[in-house]
Amino acid sequence: MNESEQVSIIGAGPAGLTAAIVLRKQGFPVRVFEKASDVGHRLNGDFQGLENWSSERDITDILREIGIGINFLCVPYYAGTVYAAPSMKPLKVTSEIPIFYLLKRGAMTGTLDSGLKEQALSLGVDIVFNKRIDSFDGKTIVGTGPKGAVGITMGITFNTSQKDMVEVIFNDEIAPKGYAYLMVYQGKGTIVSVIYREFKKINYYFDRTVHLFKNSLEIDVRNEKKFGGYGDFFIPDTQVLKGNLYIGEGAGFQDFLWGFGMRYAILSGYLAAKSLISGSDYDEMWKRELKPMMETSLVNRYLYEKFGHAGYRYIARRAADNDPCGFLRGHYNPSLLKRLVLPLAKARVSKGDKEGNGVR
Repeated sequence: MNESEQVSIIGAGPAGLTAAIVLRKQGFPVRVFEKASDVGHRLNGDFQGLENWSSERDITDILREIGIGINFLCVPYYAGTVYAAPSMKPLKVTSEIPIFYLLKRGAMTGTLDSGLKEQALSLGVDIVFNKRIDSFDGKTIVGTGPKGAVGITMGITFNTSQKDMVEVIFNDEIAPKGYAYLMVYQGKGTIVSVIYREFKKINYYFDRTVHLFKNSLEIDVRNEKKFGGYGDFFIPDTQVLKGNLYIGEGAGFQDFLWGFGMRYAILSGYLAAKSLISGSDYDEMWKRELKPMMETSLVNRYLYEKFGHAGYRYIARRAADNDPCGFLRGHYNPSLLKRLVLPLAKARVSKGDKEGNGVR
């Protein structure tokens, strides 16, 4: 590809901005089109976790290697408390390496979204807000966000005097086939419920989540702001349609087990950019780097739903009794057993359900 040829990127999410940064560092003129008035428009300053267990290398080292600076809130967390199933006592999980990095999302200062925007603008990327693009000309990367919903989220951000902490719940009576969490950092907090079943009852389950955290921890919640969202997942045959490269959650790049999509979004944007820079086959690249883990996450979702509370207790105990990152890494990466179970998982989720679960 000629470096003088402009690349258009549709969507200013983490995937699109990563692609823009990587391309611009190699001298390509880049223009990003975003239909909203700013980055992170669906988010509300909520805390999210950038997982650090699916690879042996620290995720922040990977980000720096692909050209992404850490100019946003990125706090390592080495411990947390897990509540698994209704009758099980809470377990403390600790690790010698970060289990995840706490990030802030949204348009305000210090978020992943605003940090990536700042990096892109400083390199000379042209970002056009309030502009929707439905037809594409020339070299185009498309990262427009989720189209469907395999899981939905409801949460609040708030102020609190509670100390810094992380609490996670695996309990179908609180978040059916999903999870709920509380994160507190420097007087700011986020409570979230993520469910994969009974979507119409999200308000009911979220109220139960908030009630549990408030009562069990006696946490004070002030100036709360509510937010919601949804996540998508599917594994297509190709991510190249009419010459356009598809990235991020709108292309199905997601962890189907628990919805940790930021790693997938960023890496898919990087791979799309590298394919244009080197002239390599984008489909070959993402199928080599990301598809095996996506298929494993499909198997993990199948097993997670099949074993229910018994499985949640197993995960909590093993994570508490062992190195949690090593334990999770073993389940997040491909194996012979996972390959054998994959046809069953594909057959199960391809049927979908009334809530919209399924793989396209």
